[in-house]
Amino acid sequence: MSQEKISRKKLLQEPDEFLSRSQQAWTWVHDNQRLAGIITGAIVAALLLAVGVKGYVERSREKRADAVAEAVAKYTQAAGGAIPAELRHELAGLADRYAGSNEGAVARYFQAGALAAAGENEQARQIYTSLSAPGAKSGDLASLSLVALAYLDLAGGASDQALKAFQELLKVEGTAVPRAQIMMEIASIHEKQGRPADARRTYEELLADHPDGSWAATAKDRLRLLPAGPAAS
Repeated sequence: MSQEKISRKKLLQEPDEFLSRSQQAWTWVHDNQRLAGIITGAIVAALLLAVGVKGYVERSREKRADAVAEAVAKYTQAAGGAIPAELRHELAGLADRYAGSNEGAVARYFQAGALAAAGENEQARQIYTSLSAPGAKSGDLASLSLVALAYLDLAGGASDQALKAFQELLKVEGTAVPRAQIMMEIASIHEKQGRPADARRTYEELLADHPDGSWAATAKDRLRLLPAGPAAS
């Protein structure tokens, strides 16, 4: 069955649409912890479309941009389920072919997401680490890779390490990932590790900073389930 070509205009969605898709992915992850490895792609994929690919496509050659955009479209359609092996190979090939370019970096980022979804976490970690290294060409891609590394830690059961990584991300100015999403993850880790006061404080900070944000309703729901008590100092 032939793949319908996805126009770049359709592919490059606005950030507002990402917020709802991101929340859906967050809910799915926390309802399906045993499949949490997929989150490195499922949560972040739509965000990169919103904040990264648009700029890359507009500044790049048409053929190269279209090839990567089509592969990313296939990825987002598969995210949340199995990423086909042929798509992993396609992304790897594009990353090698366009190495050194913005499009090549985007393809490499999604290759890492596909590897993580397939359980190849160490290979994914190596790619994310390279993309987030000091002096990385794309600031957005570097910050997204740092987020992906935090999620890899979380999926691998290294909750303390993931918590530290998310807390460091909150200090990054202009990070591509919504601060509210990062705060949700921090609060969730506190909950799971038996620190309801810390979780409550984080949810309350989220609501104070983003009272009308798209994560507010979820934060309020979580707060209602927490035991009452003073916030941690």
